[in-house]
Amino acid sequence: MKLTATSVAWVFAASFYAAAVMGFIPNPLLGPRGLFQANTAHNLVHLLTGVGFTVVALAGPKASVVFMQAFGVIYLLTGVIGFLTTGFGGNGYLLGLVHLNTLDNFLHLGLGVVIGAAGWYLHARPHLQPER
Repeated sequence: MKLTATSVAWVFAASFYAAAVMGFIPNPLLGPRGLFQANTAHNLVHLLTGVGFTVVALAGPKASVVFMQAFGVIYLLTGVIGFLTTGFGGNGYLLGLVHLNTLDNFLHLGLGVVIGAAGWYLHARPHLQPER
């Protein structure tokens, strides 16, 4: 598989769809009592994020790159705001709706770095993108 912005966007879409589905099925990893604490609002955010990645993957490489760059920044901010909300070792609600805990905050920071870096990497290497 050739590394393109759209193929990377499809991988992120599938990942967020998987997280959404896992959040609705009782399991020890993701859910109200899981390692990563997610309530229905949190699962819906994962689902909508998957939809966002699907839309930009269908729209093409430029939209995928811009979305990854912007989403990376948004997830970094989500992690920082999460730590401000929960502290280190607690849990709470982001914007009063989305349940999260310290592990969620670290994951959001990590995903922000990975997704943003993917967007900047693919932006800097236009030769990896198919012509449109």
